[in-house]
Amino acid sequence: MTDILGKIIDEIIESVFPRRCPVCGEIVKEKGHLICKKCIKKLPFVKSPYCIRCGKEIISEDDACCDDCKSEREFTAGRALCNYTDDLAHIILKIKYGNKREYIEGFAKLLALRYKKFLDIANIDCIMPVPLHKSRQRQRGFNQSEILAGCLSKYLGIPVYTKCLYRVKKTKDQKGLSRAERLHNLDNAFVVKEFPNKVKNVLIVDDVYTTGTTIEKCAKILKDVGANEIYFLTICTGGIN
Repeated sequence: MTDILGKIIDEIIESVFPRRCPVCGEIVKEKGHLICKKCIKKLPFVKSPYCIRCGKEIISEDDACCDDCKSEREFTAGRALCNYTDDLAHIILKIKYGNKREYIEGFAKLLALRYKKFLDIANIDCIMPVPLHKSRQRQRGFNQSEILAGCLSKYLGIPVYTKCLYRVKKTKDQKGLSRAERLHNLDNAFVVKEFPNKVKNVLIVDDVYTTGTTIEKCAKILKDVGANEIYFLTICTGGIN
């Protein structure tokens, strides 16, 4: 009954506020779609070969991991939907700073469809979004990662925990920092409060993965309080040299 009511509410909202495609910006004409069919084909999906740890595309099929993942990682494995091209960067900027938060669900649906098997094997207990510092969230009005987590929960049936992982240090934006600066920018930035004993395998979600520093810091403190395996999903992946 709850599912039926939810679908009715979604249809009413869609009729009053029709979905716009995050790629072309036009109203999505295909019923049940959140991104135009023709625009989905334009998305720069991550393709094989890719790193078995972080999911980032790699040049050679002879390599199992990218250079970043050849050393020990705190997380078990992760995947991204798309490569972080200029077009995707523009969409992410519109989401974060243009209040186009409705764009997130389309990417969440594609992530859920593409990586359901990956997550089933991982036996995920809960989803945790990468938190924003309270001052930044107050300024922006929302946390894009929290919305992504909620949308993924809707499609995957995995609960979201937002009252566990917190950002307590106001850090510089990782974008634009060098690799060395990224590694230390997030030192002591996160804390865990009230970690549930029943939770063992956690899925962290964020909008963009680059060197993995943010995911690493979150994974480390979650494992310190009792988590076994840490996985992640992001909309985009792209590295800095």
